[in-house]
Amino acid sequence: MNLCWLVPNDHGGGVISVALSCCRQAEAAGHDVTLLTLVESEGHAEEHVTFQSESLCLSPNDSDAPRALVRWLQENPPDVLFVNDCSPVHPALPHIPSGIRTVFVVHDTARQYWTPAVRHESVLDGIVAVSEVVADQFRGRLDAPDACRVLHNGTLYPNDIPVRAPGKRADDLLFLGGDKPFKGGYDVLDLWSRLVEREFSGALHWYGRVDNAFRRRINSLPEAERVHIYGRVPRSEIFERAAASTVLLVPSRVEPFGMVTIEGMGMGALPVAWDIDTGTREIVEPGTTGFFAPLGDVEALADRVMTTCQRHEDLYESAVDVARTQFSEEAMWERYSSFLDELQAWPTADRPEAEQTPPRYTPPTRYFQWLPSGLRDSLRSFIGRSPTLSYWLRNLRGL
Repeated sequence: MNLCWLVPNDHGGGVISVALSCCRQAEAAGHDVTLLTLVESEGHAEEHVTFQSESLCLSPNDSDAPRALVRWLQENPPDVLFVNDCSPVHPALPHIPSGIRTVFVVHDTARQYWTPAVRHESVLDGIVAVSEVVADQFRGRLDAPDACRVLHNGTLYPNDIPVRAPGKRADDLLFLGGDKPFKGGYDVLDLWSRLVEREFSGALHWYGRVDNAFRRRINSLPEAERVHIYGRVPRSEIFERAAASTVLLVPSRVEPFGMVTIEGMGMGALPVAWDIDTGTREIVEPGTTGFFAPLGDVEALADRVMTTCQRHEDLYESAVDVARTQFSEEAMWERYSSFLDELQAWPTADRPEAEQTPPRYTPPTRYFQWLPSGLRDSLRSFIGRSPTLSYWLRNLRGL
């Protein structure tokens, strides 16, 4: 088959890494494959690309995106098109040329990511969610909820970075959420103070965007010299750090899947997370490949960290095995391949508007951005500690 994965860009993040993995495995399985980006490639993924890669060369939020996609599909019709997190082309969905099976892949729980799948269900040939927690946000709104398939993500683990044995790695913590309250940044501040009280001996390696105000809060922590802030770095550096750390901190209030979780586990870092409905719960087996603590109980979270350090030697091999067998890119492709077989047996979606010119794209009004920056930061800090309010705020930001 001729398969095309449409993504917004190659700037990094879970969507492009998943698409690259699918493309690599699809090509290895003998399919003709194209990775198509909306904006011009920055070359971040080129070292992993042996298949065809093209770009529509649009600007972000380009109003001509729907028409540009339809023109490209008319000239280069694939058998199956996978649409991944590409809001500027959503108005084009009813106008995609007939005969092209179109699969809408939902990567996030926020409303703006799944609403187009519900709105355009009748012209889609398939809908994929990357986790049950994502599917639960919208499956009940579909006319045919059974047509939604959950296909867990996978990743490519580096062969050149060894998974260190417990005696060759420190009792260090790895956190990748930057200063985002949704990812648990404020929880980690509280957690570190509790761990210092427990005479925790390791270091905390903090990755992701951190603004100056939050950086000052980190620097005011007790024994802050053991907290290392790195900002955003290449994924290879994250893999190396995970291979040298014992605990992966995942105190997210909202976690659609958990690419961070599988990548850390695959390198032997055991996840510690809040016991709430997130994609992490679909990956980690409590007490076997990681640990959970009751939401908001920082003392319990600190206890789980200490327990993880004590039991790491007994559990890390199980974590590595689960990550690299169930959540490898090969395992993900097996799920996609089975889905493609199923898809071929379904009737092709009818698109009465396929011959018509699609409307232009109008970016959504993001009301949250109208608020003063100081108020936005305060709201993020407060609201980001509640899963329910976190969902509400993320939906508001996408209106």
